[in-house]
Amino acid sequence: MKVSHLTKRENEIMEIFWQSEKPLSSNDICLEAPHISKNTVQAVIRKLLSMNFIEIAGLGYNKNALTREFSPCISQAEYFDNFLVRDTSFELAANFIRRTEDINELEQLEELIRERKEAL
Repeated sequence: MKVSHLTKRENEIMEIFWQSEKPLSSNDICLEAPHISKNTVQAVIRKLLSMNFIEIAGLGYNKNALTREFSPCISQAEYFDNFLVRDTSFELAANFIRRTEDINELEQLEELIRERKEAL
């Protein structure tokens, strides 16, 4: 899947989606970023939907009105990975492995590597 670069405003709203653990409505976005107008939020949501960065996750309530809720279709890591060359991706992974002091993260990486080797 070819991924487009996000504009500053699109990226700002995607950051809010990536940080959230639950689907968000346009009103939720406005509460998280009060400096962005509701019209701008709604326009960016429409654009992100058309770009397949977000999807409709369900319906929720905003006061007494039904509202659509959205969730990301692409993770932040997947987005940035599209713009890295293979050497840079390897260097980032190697640097992370060298610097981390979390045994659980290293064990998770080992399991991912083991699963990928078996799939190949």
